[in-house]
Amino acid sequence: MRDAILAVDIGTSSLKAALVDAQGRVIASVRRRFPDSPRLPRHWTAAFREAAGDLVAAASREAPGAKPRIAAVAVSGNGPTLVAVPSDGSSEAGPMLLWNDPVDAVSAQGAVSAQGATRSLFIPRIEAFRRLFPADYEAARWLLSGPEYLVYALTGRAVTILPDPRYAETYWTPGDLERARLDGSKLAPFVPLGAVAGECLAREDAAPSPLAGLPVVACGPDFLVALAGTGAVRPGLACDRAGTSEGLNVCVASPVDGADIRLLPSFIPGLWNASYLLPETGKRFHEYRAAAGLSGRGYPEIMAEIEASPVTARPGEALHPGRALVEDIGFSVRRGVDALVSATGFSRELRLSGGQARNEAWNRIKASLADATLLLTATADGELMGNAAIAFATLGAYPSVAAASEAMVRVARRFEPDDALRGIYAGKYAAWLGDAR
Repeated sequence: MRDAILAVDIGTSSLKAALVDAQGRVIASVRRRFPDSPRLPRHWTAAFREAAGDLVAAASREAPGAKPRIAAVAVSGNGPTLVAVPSDGSSEAGPMLLWNDPVDAVSAQGAVSAQGATRSLFIPRIEAFRRLFPADYEAARWLLSGPEYLVYALTGRAVTILPDPRYAETYWTPGDLERARLDGSKLAPFVPLGAVAGECLAREDAAPSPLAGLPVVACGPDFLVALAGTGAVRPGLACDRAGTSEGLNVCVASPVDGADIRLLPSFIPGLWNASYLLPETGKRFHEYRAAAGLSGRGYPEIMAEIEASPVTARPGEALHPGRALVEDIGFSVRRGVDALVSATGFSRELRLSGGQARNEAWNRIKASLADATLLLTATADGELMGNAAIAFATLGAYPSVAAASEAMVRVARRFEPDDALRGIYAGKYAAWLGDAR
């Protein structure tokens, strides 16, 4: 009987889950979308129970000789989303401040205290949470991010997943908390990426009963987990993780610097991650589809129609109304690729992860617009494959996460820039850069 990991990732708009075996084969996968608003923590737990129930059922349908044994649950997700877990013991957590909820106006009113410059990604958002939801902040026993909340719901144990000790300054330090006058007792203790946080509790609100007693592996931030899930675990290898938002990430051997480049430690000791963020690419697709009255049509169909449309306007004709959007998004990706090439020298090859990676027409268009080679692995859900790699390393099936990643991840398809479009897009990109300035 082969072992499998039930991998779970909490995204901005949906929860994804899959059963993945130690060879990197995806046995079954599901996705559960969250309600548009207001987003509540119970939507995460409800989506998990539905997804896990479907995957347990799928495992039971496998042929007797190939039926997998679920060995662990592995959880990742977005951050720095914040959820308040009340101290009164009630199971209903709330409210939620999503990682991409705007807080600039709050900060301008003094939510960010006189702490001076900080590298923390969490401190400003904790301060914003305290200002926006003062009663909930005061009543909170824990302030948890997305994956940590699901770990807590499953195990009853509150943890904060620290990908590497070098990440402490981007989370919080005692000095940060003191300067911001924040109550550090509300923040769960750090555990390393891959730690077993506890076992699935046998209770109705935690998980389907077949999961009771299984170890829950804390896998951490989705953008780092996606690097493991796409095999981008050696210097020079890169990942384009694109869903509602998008991040270009390059593994580097030493710190680099560059305009708009965010440098963070890798989860692999001694390595670093250079990233370029595009916070709304998927959101803009969604808004275009709604505004154009195309909500009843799928993204691949819409993108294939745009791909087949003229790249340059014929006399007396207008371009397809969606082409300006995809070119604007594609050129913003190209600017990020250029910035990362300048900073790191990587080879303009990006391994794809996320919902956008499922759209083959968009992959073809984006490869040409960004002048980059896009590599699709055996699954577009890099976070889920990464969770499985981390969990199998934790369980001892591989000596390290990097070894698990390299063994489990396989490139299935390449999308190359179209040579016939290179000159046209080079000219359009130059004009776009001029307009952007």
